[in-house]
Amino acid sequence: MSRARDVIVVGAGIVGAATTYELARRGMTVTLLDRAGVSEGTTGRGEGNAMCADKDAGHELTLAVAGMTVLDEHAARVGAAARVRRKGGLIVHPDERTWRAEPARAQRLRAAGVDARLLDPDRLGTLEPRLSGRVHGALFVPTDVQCDPQAIARGLAAAAAELGADIRTHAEVAAIEPGTGARLATGERLRACAVVLAAGPWSAPLAAGAGLHLPIEPRKGQLTRLRLPHPDAGFLRRKVIDGSYLLSAASADPSRQISTVLETTWDGHIVIGSTRERCGFDASIDLALARTVRARAARLVPELLDLELDATWVGFRPWLPDHLAAIGPSRIAPGLWVGAGHEGAGVVLGPISGRLLAQAIAGETPSVDLSPFDPDRFAHQPVGSGQRARYPPSTASSAPVT
Repeated sequence: MSRARDVIVVGAGIVGAATTYELARRGMTVTLLDRAGVSEGTTGRGEGNAMCADKDAGHELTLAVAGMTVLDEHAARVGAAARVRRKGGLIVHPDERTWRAEPARAQRLRAAGVDARLLDPDRLGTLEPRLSGRVHGALFVPTDVQCDPQAIARGLAAAAAELGADIRTHAEVAAIEPGTGARLATGERLRACAVVLAAGPWSAPLAAGAGLHLPIEPRKGQLTRLRLPHPDAGFLRRKVIDGSYLLSAASADPSRQISTVLETTWDGHIVIGSTRERCGFDASIDLALARTVRARAARLVPELLDLELDATWVGFRPWLPDHLAAIGPSRIAPGLWVGAGHEGAGVVLGPISGRLLAQAIAGETPSVDLSPFDPDRFAHQPVGSGQRARYPPSTASSAPVT
C-alpha cells in the first residue's frame, strides 16, 4: 500500500483538475485519478462557454457570478492556450411567450450583478447582421465567455503537478473507501484522509459504493459542426441561444428536448445544437436529429443550410433532479467529498467548485455558502428512482463522425 495522501481526487475534468490545483497550492498532498486522460470526458465534449445569460436568480446564478472571476484567473494562468473570447451571450426570442418573461429575468440577473441588456430587433440586427429570422427581441450579456475548457483543465493539472500533486491517468477507481482512500481496478489501494468525487456523469456508482445515494444521470447532448468555405471568426460574433433553450435546460422530462444554440468556433466554423435526453450512456449519433437541429437553427440564420456538414458528436452532461450541483462533504459517508452534477454549466461552475472544495477541506471558510449544494440532500430519495443510466467500464464519449 502506498503512503497516505491528504486527498485523492477522482475525475480529471475541469472540476477535478481545479480542485487538485487549489488543494496543491494550499500545500496539501493530492493524487488526481482518471480512468482516461485529463479532460477527455464531459469537459472536452462541449461548446466551451461560461455563461450567465442563460441563468436565473438562485443558487446556480450566485455560483456562476463568482465562477466567472475564478475562471478568468485560471484562464490567465493557462495563457493563450485557454483561447478566451469575451464575446457575450445572446438569448433571442422568436416566440413571443418566452420574450414576455424576459424583462423580469433581466431585472433578476442585474440584481445578482450581471450586466444584462434587453435589445429590440433593430439593435439585435446591428449586433448580429446574419440573424435574419424574425424575433421579438433579445437579452444580451456582454461578459459571457467562449474558451477552451479542455486546455484550462489540462493547464490546471500541469500546474498542480508542478506543486507536487500526483497526476495518474488511465487509473480506474473501482471503489471509494471513505476515511481510508480508494481502491483501483488493479487492486491497488491508495490511502487518503479525504476523497473528492468529481467524475461527472460517471459519479453515481462510486458514490453508491461509498454509501451515498447521488442520483446523477448522464444527460446526452449532440452537437454538429458546419464548415465555412472560408473560415470567418466573425460569421457570428456572439453566442446565440433561442429562448426555448431556457425551458429545455430546466425541464425534468427524460425524453428528447430540442432547442437552438449556435456560434462561431475558434477556428472560424460554426457549431450548432442543442439537444438533451436522459437515455443512459447511449453514444450513438443520430444524423436525422442533426438535420432537424440544423433546420431549426436556419430559422434564425438561413445561410446555415448552405454550409457543408463537418462533424457530429455526442457528450454527456452530469444531471441531478433538482438541477443543482452537489458540492461539499458528505455526513452520510464521512471522508467523502463531492463536486459533480453541474449539467451543462461546468465550464463556469467547475473552477469555483474546485476552489470551494479546497477551501472547505483546508479548513477555510468557503467564499460561497455550500449548504444549498449539500451532497446528502438526496439521501431519502428511493434508490433507483428516476435513474435510467447504464454505467460502462470505460469513458463513454463518441468520436466525431462526418
